[in-house]
Amino acid sequence: MRILAVFAHPDDEAFGPSGTLSGYALTGHTVRLVTMTRGEAGTLGPAQHLSREELGRLRSGELRCSAAALHLSELLIHDYPDGKLSELPAEEGVNILRREIEAWHPDILITFHCGGISGHPDHQAISRWCIQAVREEGVPPRLFAFGISEEQARRAHNRGLIPIPDDEITHVIDVTPYLKYKLDAIGCHQSQSAAWEKMKHLEGSIESYFRNEHFSQVWPESFSRMCHGRLED
Repeated sequence: MRILAVFAHPDDEAFGPSGTLSGYALTGHTVRLVTMTRGEAGTLGPAQHLSREELGRLRSGELRCSAAALHLSELLIHDYPDGKLSELPAEEGVNILRREIEAWHPDILITFHCGGISGHPDHQAISRWCIQAVREEGVPPRLFAFGISEEQARRAHNRGLIPIPDDEITHVIDVTPYLKYKLDAIGCHQSQSAAWEKMKHLEGSIESYFRNEHFSQVWPESFSRMCHGRLED
């Protein structure tokens, strides 16, 4: 099976569905990660003393470390402007995704839930582009939107996070066997260590917080009961 994951910034994959991505990669599936920016507009840690160009290089290196930790098959890092994806013409973004789908023929496409988890405009733009690209494709892949559950948002004391409504969650993946790879990938993103330290103080253990990864099947629309175990179910 061929899985394409599309996100906005370095670290989105690690703090996002990295348990699911590594699980598929380590069980013989081909997993390609496309990241639209180099993360040069970040504000944490080294962003205080690095130029945007230097920060972009640093975070791109962290992303390559993360992709290797997750055993992903392929990584493509675009250089679109961090923090300004929502300002690009929608058709330009959709064309990027359309070319990926037509060239790579994924069975499954994974991106952000429409709320973008943190509400970041870049995240929300990627979600819109993926939905439009899939709907216009002749033989589209199944599209899954990743996000946090309402319970996870509560455990984070919300902090402005936008969860997937419980009634929209179609698939829950227990990534316990792959937590090591997820944590290793997060550890690659040293520039984001301040955010990681805050997460360690979430209600309950960090392992229990990350144990399940939540998805909503966006295309084709799913009306079945919640599935546990695999996206292909």
